[in-house]
Amino acid sequence: MEFEPLDEGKRAGCKPSGPVWPESVDVAGLSLCELRARLGLIKRAEARLAAMKTAALAAYSSRGGEGLARRVVLEELQSSKQQARREVETASQLSRVPETLDALGAGEIPAAHAAQIAKAASEGPVDETVLVEAARREDFGTFSRTLRDHQHEQSGDDGKSLMAKQRERRSMSFFKSSDDGMFVLNGRFDPVAGNRMEAALAAEVRRQRNEDKPGDQTAFDQQMADALENLVCADTKDRKPQGTTLILTADWDALNHKLADARLLDGTPLPVSEALRLACNADIVPTVFDSENQDLWVGRKHRLATEAQRAALIIRDKHCIGCGRSAVWCEAHHIDEWLSGGRTDIDNLVLVCKSCHHNIHDDGWTVHRNRNGAHELRPPPAPYAEFPPGRTRSGHCLAKSQSSLDDFPDAFPEKGITNWQPESSKQLLLN
Repeated sequence: MEFEPLDEGKRAGCKPSGPVWPESVDVAGLSLCELRARLGLIKRAEARLAAMKTAALAAYSSRGGEGLARRVVLEELQSSKQQARREVETASQLSRVPETLDALGAGEIPAAHAAQIAKAASEGPVDETVLVEAARREDFGTFSRTLRDHQHEQSGDDGKSLMAKQRERRSMSFFKSSDDGMFVLNGRFDPVAGNRMEAALAAEVRRQRNEDKPGDQTAFDQQMADALENLVCADTKDRKPQGTTLILTADWDALNHKLADARLLDGTPLPVSEALRLACNADIVPTVFDSENQDLWVGRKHRLATEAQRAALIIRDKHCIGCGRSAVWCEAHHIDEWLSGGRTDIDNLVLVCKSCHHNIHDDGWTVHRNRNGAHELRPPPAPYAEFPPGRTRSGHCLAKSQSSLDDFPDAFPEKGITNWQPESSKQLLLN
């Protein structure tokens, strides 16, 4: 790929796209809108620089070999050995997806999106045009899910080959550091194993918190370390091995009477054969919740969410409504506070992580429900005074946080959530 000198925002063969290299300015004098525009300009400049670096590295690697290219990255870019290896590998992968590299060079897609497309293309068939178009408009998290779905669809075998490749890349290292004598654990696991391990760790962390003494200040990463130690070193004579609960969703193909489009909780597509394998080795908890057997409206009877409510919240919210953290690490928050008479009902509960929970109680963040019924957190209005009331920073209108069920008739029918099935899916909980 060739890069021509910039001339008033023009690139050879392209229409003017505005300035690309940001000038140094006094940001203290800029408004919020001007600062936002500047960040967009910086994003485009970073993308162009990434494309230029990719082109230079790919050319160097093709002439001098990957080993010498990694050495140059170490010396010229002053990176670590691991980063140097990734830089050269990414440059090689991007050189084989020209449409992606062109969009990166034009500043139309971020470097991280481009690297994801290049890696996916190296693993199997992809439609580069479709992915580049999605990368232009989606944030990193949304695009990651789009990419996973695309790879699953393009695999041609319900994602079996993709899952097999992921399992082939599983690894773990456990070693004693020479500098301080501490042990270091690193690992990579396929989505199924990772979800099971995450669920087990989250359950153990919650158990530990229930046993903590008042005033305990153990940091979260220390709690994680303690949880892993407890799970690995548990005395199985006196303690039942830790069970984990996996939540899977799957469409029911009524025409062919079989499951389809099985997914893990985080949205990762799963081969139906893998879902059935998990079901054979697990207890299935029914999730067509009904007030007769799984009461999701308990009023003032309980302060804390029940297990049935927590399962329903995980399926509905999928992750922390504030930062998107995995649902297994989240707590149930009352929209109308319990101390102010709020009820422990499913429509008065949302999933938030510990940090976002503090934002609500300590810093004035509020829960809002948008037009499609999904909840989200909004910060106090003062920092965003330039945005009209009732609108998000992206300009979308928001419903009031106290929206009634009448506004969302399909979300929670009167006798349970039997009609509430995201993407017409049937939910399965696997223990």
